[in-house]
Amino acid sequence: MSALTKTTPSTVSEPLAHSARNGARAQTYHEHIGNARRYAAIFAHDAVAFSPKWGESFLAVVESATTYHDLGKLDEVFQDVLRHNRQTNRGFKHWDAGSAYLLEQKAGEAAAIVFAHHLGLPNYKHQINNDKFRDYSEIQGLRLKQNERTDDLLASYLTQHHALLPTVTVKPCKLDTGLVRRLALSCLVDADHSDTAQHYRNERELRGQPLWADKRLKRLNHYVTGLAPAELLPTEQERLRLSIRQKIYEECRDRKLASHERIVACDSPVGTGKTTAVMAHLLNIAHEHSLRRIFVVLPYTNIIDQSVDVYRRALVLDGESPDEVVAAHHHRVEFKGENWRDLRQLTQRWDAPVVVTTAVQFFETLAAKETTALRKLHQVSGSAIFVDEAHTAMPAPLWPQMWKWLRELCDDWGCHVVLASGSLARFWDVPDFVPPAERPPVMELIPSKLRREAAAVETRRVELKTKPERLSLDELADFVQSKPGPRLVILNTIQSAAILADHLRYGKNLGLNVEHLSTALSPLDRSKAIRRVKENLSSGWKDWVLVATSCVEAGMDFSFRTAFRESCGLANLLQISGRVSRSAEYDTAEVWDFRHDEDGFLTLHPHFKTSRRVLEKMFREGKVGMDHCTEALQREINSGVGETEKLAERICQHEKDADYPEVAKLCRLIVEDAQTILVNQDLVMRFESRNREQFPSGKEVMLNSVQVKQSRLIDLDPKPVGFGCELLALRPEQYDDFLGYMKGILPLLKAQKSGCFIR
Repeated sequence: MSALTKTTPSTVSEPLAHSARNGARAQTYHEHIGNARRYAAIFAHDAVAFSPKWGESFLAVVESATTYHDLGKLDEVFQDVLRHNRQTNRGFKHWDAGSAYLLEQKAGEAAAIVFAHHLGLPNYKHQINNDKFRDYSEIQGLRLKQNERTDDLLASYLTQHHALLPTVTVKPCKLDTGLVRRLALSCLVDADHSDTAQHYRNERELRGQPLWADKRLKRLNHYVTGLAPAELLPTEQERLRLSIRQKIYEECRDRKLASHERIVACDSPVGTGKTTAVMAHLLNIAHEHSLRRIFVVLPYTNIIDQSVDVYRRALVLDGESPDEVVAAHHHRVEFKGENWRDLRQLTQRWDAPVVVTTAVQFFETLAAKETTALRKLHQVSGSAIFVDEAHTAMPAPLWPQMWKWLRELCDDWGCHVVLASGSLARFWDVPDFVPPAERPPVMELIPSKLRREAAAVETRRVELKTKPERLSLDELADFVQSKPGPRLVILNTIQSAAILADHLRYGKNLGLNVEHLSTALSPLDRSKAIRRVKENLSSGWKDWVLVATSCVEAGMDFSFRTAFRESCGLANLLQISGRVSRSAEYDTAEVWDFRHDEDGFLTLHPHFKTSRRVLEKMFREGKVGMDHCTEALQREINSGVGETEKLAERICQHEKDADYPEVAKLCRLIVEDAQTILVNQDLVMRFESRNREQFPSGKEVMLNSVQVKQSRLIDLDPKPVGFGCELLALRPEQYDDFLGYMKGILPLLKAQKSGCFIR
């Protein structure tokens, strides 16, 4: 997007939209509404360019809502607050006036968007039956309710507004789905926030690099060609795998699709080059259909750095800035409390041509009600979406509604979706997930003959085994050390991984022969750990171990000799086999399924009880191959006494009823709330300086923070960093680059075990 022409500031005697503060001048109402309208029009037109179905009505709703979203700020009560920069607005709800006017004009959808542009999407059914998108709270000091004040002065607001800005014809239009309403709110919120943040110099002028899909595909072809080994590989097995990788890349890149083939599946085995092959396919489709953006959706934050590194080397054209072409969004940095204005510059926007993000961020945004999350949603229209490691993208009950949204994005908003995994469970073929009448054709990206060839090679690479007896912490450590290295151990909880890593390094005196990797570490420290792991693997050093959580289970370019996976599910076990002898470089390689005794503070993950039982039975039946993933999923559903189906039905029904807060609540991929906690003390000091020129960027905050569950906060007791409870930080003694924030937790756990714990 090219730089936008902003409205010229008017005299300060005019009505204001924002007060003067932090060195920025006051912004007039005329200026802000004019800028917001232009931004919203650009966002909306860019989105509906791919949606003939919604074009006219969508544009009308966004235009009407944006034009009148701040109408109530013209009230003298609010103007007094802005002119004198008062600390309170006396409970005045400035959005009520715009909502009231649009309701008078029979434009209920636009009224709802105005009502929601600070509060978030409400329960539409409740609003329509009771409150009608109005505010009935009392204004402090006036002895009037907000709706009464608005009704008395609405004509006066409109007279002032129309004297400053062009008249807009309000058209009553209907938006029938929650996704369309979220997209419309996204356009308004992004326009409003963008102009405000730029006014206060928190954000740069809006712009974005073009996708230029054809040029990037040529660049990718050149990159992949350069990956070919200079010398003949030593074994027939390695040569065969290389040949299959090359065929898969070519088939994906050149695959032609009919117009109705909007969703495709790719079950290419691990280690066959899906990262580049699927990207080649997406670039080809994007070029054919003039798509504007590519999303790569990954299950774990640590995979992002690896994928981003590949894509930046493979896709960035001469003269481009890599981080503006391929944007890495490790986790949400979205602040919505009373100090949100000070932290708005930390919120991420999906405005790069290639966006690499997490499944949590992508899918929770589709389900969101909060404006900070929805701000970026409009960028998804007209995109190619690669859901990598789709088997682990989200809990099973969420897939039915997410599937509906993906279909709607493809059918009505010009998107194209690839669902990929080396252990892909075809949930769309499971009747409990997707009724037969709602199943669009899901085509295979790779021809069946090549898929069979790849699967045949995969079965000869790694042997899957199980150790059914429960192991103590010490027995588990000895079992791991008894097998040939290098070794990888995956546990189901952050606490268990930290306990075992600590025990191996210090209890077994293995020292630096132990690496640890989990989301207890910041993205920056995870990146450093991943580099050390890759250096160890490439050096030929054998006698060492990596202890990790499932964050390295999928997508990581690691190749160990032996792997150990705490029992979880068949798809998880197959994925970990992809981190073992990836190029068939070992004559014998094993992956062990194991269980621990839940003592020594090794903990069980409650969500895996059913899948563990199913996996145990499938081992007894000899059904632990790629072809059994869908059967395993069906068994897990059948073993759950209906919980999965009931939750899936509840989500779909709440979405149908337009109960958006409940949908957002139920569609949390990570159920327990987590807080963003800074761990870098230099960044903490920069925030505490109160000098806005020194404030860290959103990227710096992402790379140097961790997400800590609320249940852990009481133990860590992080300190506020100058913004109330919105931004917190650990103390230096609570974090290191080996155990992450578990450094602050383990002493408490050990004290509990010894019986001398005092809080």
